[in-house]
Amino acid sequence: MIYCLINPSSRNRKINRIWKGIEKDLEEERIPYQLIISKSREDVMETAGRLTSDEEEKTIIILGGDGTLNSFLNGMKNTRGIKIGYLPMGSGNDFARGMGITTNYKEEMDLILHDKQIRKIHYGTVTYKSGREQRFFVSAGMGYDAKVCYVADHSRLKKLFNRISLGKLIYLFIGVRSLLNARTFSATLYTDGLPVLESDRFLFTSFHMLPYEGGGFKFCPNIRPEDSQLHICVAEGIPRRKVPFIIPQALVGTHVSRKGVHQFCCSEAEFIATKPQYVHTDGETDYLYDEIKISVSKEKVTFLN
Repeated sequence: MIYCLINPSSRNRKINRIWKGIEKDLEEERIPYQLIISKSREDVMETAGRLTSDEEEKTIIILGGDGTLNSFLNGMKNTRGIKIGYLPMGSGNDFARGMGITTNYKEEMDLILHDKQIRKIHYGTVTYKSGREQRFFVSAGMGYDAKVCYVADHSRLKKLFNRISLGKLIYLFIGVRSLLNARTFSATLYTDGLPVLESDRFLFTSFHMLPYEGGGFKFCPNIRPEDSQLHICVAEGIPRRKVPFIIPQALVGTHVSRKGVHQFCCSEAEFIATKPQYVHTDGETDYLYDEIKISVSKEKVTFLN
């Protein structure tokens, strides 16, 4: 039995056509399947908990964006016996970009159905002072990048950009616009228990399991998906007038040579700010925090493409 989880809010106009093609593939190969349509983040998490509550082997195909995949990860009860096939249909699609998953759904379904490219990857976990945890496959961040995620997620423009197949540009558009009132903040970054950077001019700090963030910005260009390390990108002490020139470089990963851009690699990190800042996990934001701890999972999640 294959479980197919669909988020209908991702690429609404294309979802029916794509699903019909997938359904045809499953029926031609006489593979039994169950279609599950999600209605909200909580709905996806509940479905993930139900499907992963035991250790029986299951194949789950997820059709959606980075947010749908993140919701599923945060709802998982265990990873043993679970194989995930992922078909990207979001606006940013940074997970797919980092994993090399294409939008050629016919080819991706061939990989998924025939176990041609099994990959096992770690995920990251953000822990807040309250003890609450949030997992992420792609990245987490505090500061400017998280605020861009928050504004984009609550903007009517996101739906408009998605409707005309330009969804990934929403982060670039809002990112540039947000620079006009972006504020730096004071904080200290710790890696593996040691302070490595203290400043009163942090713009943002992002923590990565995969290279990309914000719809294609290659903040940590040296990551391989199978890495078991946490990679960090910091923008600090950069004059505001120079930031617009660095943003295009971040699209191809050449920003790392610029003054004020720092890269770190570690097993765990802690970031403490003097004032609460926006925090995101895989682009999902919910509140402001002044302290986060980030770690890498010991277990791995199996993907079929």
